[in-house]
Amino acid sequence: MINLPKIELKSDSIEKVNLDKILSYLVLPSDEIPKPDPVLYFGEQMVMTRQNISCVTGKAKVGKTFLMTLINQAILQKGEHNILRSYLPKGKDKIIYIDTEQSKYHISLILQRIKKVVSDEKLQNILMFNFDALSTNERRAYVEQLIYEIDGVGVVIIDGIADLIYDTNDIRESADMADSLRKWATKRDLHIINVLHQNPSDNQKMRGHLGTILTNKSETVIQISSSKEDESIKLVESLATRNKKPENWSFEIIDGQPIMNETYTVPTAGRKAKKVWKNYERYSILIQAFTGVNKAQGIGYAVLLEKVRDNVSEMGENAVKGFVTYAKEMKWICQDVPKGAYFLHDFVE
Repeated sequence: MINLPKIELKSDSIEKVNLDKILSYLVLPSDEIPKPDPVLYFGEQMVMTRQNISCVTGKAKVGKTFLMTLINQAILQKGEHNILRSYLPKGKDKIIYIDTEQSKYHISLILQRIKKVVSDEKLQNILMFNFDALSTNERRAYVEQLIYEIDGVGVVIIDGIADLIYDTNDIRESADMADSLRKWATKRDLHIINVLHQNPSDNQKMRGHLGTILTNKSETVIQISSSKEDESIKLVESLATRNKKPENWSFEIIDGQPIMNETYTVPTAGRKAKKVWKNYERYSILIQAFTGVNKAQGIGYAVLLEKVRDNVSEMGENAVKGFVTYAKEMKWICQDVPKGAYFLHDFVE
């Protein structure tokens, strides 16, 4: 028997519920909770799992729909699709794709792009809906009904999640939308991918309170942007994830079809392709930086930046700072106290 303190509800607006219902949400140390079923990998790193939600974001007209085409192709094909991998089990491998912005004609173009890669048999597993001419209330009600009434669905894509609410800057409405998405994903054991524009200003934040809340609630937030040297080359990176951060990758739009690059390098006009470091290469740089450092005293931030810069001449100032940030995220280096010295930990892929 678990001894819990007596809970007194201070607000009359909060409806009292049976304690057993509240206890159903309790997580105990003895609970053996299985790892969630994967939906999508970037390379070797899992980025999406069932009973979770994620976001795809980018500036308007940057090519988010082309990225969604690649993700759909990977999920429908199963197995390895270049950089993308997906293994949804039979009976849980349908996709509901809801577009709230484009006409039927433009949605049919997406299907034609998918059809160029996916067999007719596997194409039966995607159900694509055109909701641009519906009211806001109708869109949301129809989405919920589709999720609850169609069996065998592993992924739901809402391309235009902002169109399911009236105001993305209304914090209560945005929170309610995010709560519904989490509930739908959990109750129906599926993953929901939401597509939401970034702010027009030059930053990586998704629009409004809805964007802020979805960033916090999402398993992974994926950004697409155009290469500064070549607009047809699209760069894909994970801005935030609850899993290990995957390598960035890119694809190119050729004759209206998105084609993934064979490597993780991004071609640039008139110069060598930008090098993308492998994790073992990054860690070897850290080993060099910590060589001769007293293990008990560690190393300060400024000195660490200088040592990394000395060992890798091709990294600029911002790249070096990004390198150290990535090393912290991977837990290769850590601090005992905020603003304290850094210490080198073991390599973890």
